[in-house]
Amino acid sequence: MSPEHRTTSQQEPMARVGLKGIRRLAAIATAVTVAVGTPAVAVAAGVTTQSGTTYVSDPHCDHDKPPKGAGGGDGGECDSQHPKPTVTVTRTATATQTVTATATTTATATVTATATACGTGVDSTQPNGNEQFIAALVNGLPFAGRRPNINTTPDNPNVVSGPANTAGWTNLSTIAGFPTNSPVCDVSVDGNGSNAFFKIITQGGSAYTLHCAANGGALVCPAPAQGNNPQSQWTAVSPQPTP
Repeated sequence: MSPEHRTTSQQEPMARVGLKGIRRLAAIATAVTVAVGTPAVAVAAGVTTQSGTTYVSDPHCDHDKPPKGAGGGDGGECDSQHPKPTVTVTRTATATQTVTATATTTATATVTATATACGTGVDSTQPNGNEQFIAALVNGLPFAGRRPNINTTPDNPNVVSGPANTAGWTNLSTIAGFPTNSPVCDVSVDGNGSNAFFKIITQGGSAYTLHCAANGGALVCPAPAQGNNPQSQWTAVSPQPTP
């Protein structure tokens, strides 16, 4: 070997890497994020290992030129005794899978409504040929009325009440003994001779009765005091109906 020639070893630093070698080293590992079909789940996927090869430049050789005898070029002192020293660079990318889960909670609320009154209702009775007694329930409040002269005028629509047969109804909820601890849900009436009886039942299942005076010419509620009998009022029946 001629003393004028020196070959750089593979262990020397690659400070003088050729242009082609630099381009080869540009291939680096990349990461690809892949969307998975499951909602709210993302997975990061890696790529395979990639390699590149370069060489350490010989100061006596221009490796970018063809060697002697190959097309007449001058490749410096490069020949079979001075092969291109090579260095192999390997870069590996490692990917880690990432999973994100989302939980959904559904809350259900139940609302219970409590009735304060049972609504409306109506009942009637005809104790004789001259009059008809009517009981009506409006928003939990019972009313009493009388329809006179039904013999001569069967379709008479006029309702009266009280000793003077005043037009309109008597509000039975204003009479003593009327239940206030539970809404009234139904009302009824029946007549017998000079007496009329109104009945109500509450939402709680308690039944009450009220005596009214009916002398054939008027309906008076409550029945007035007479002899040893005091003025009537609402009275709970006994025993009460039970399931």
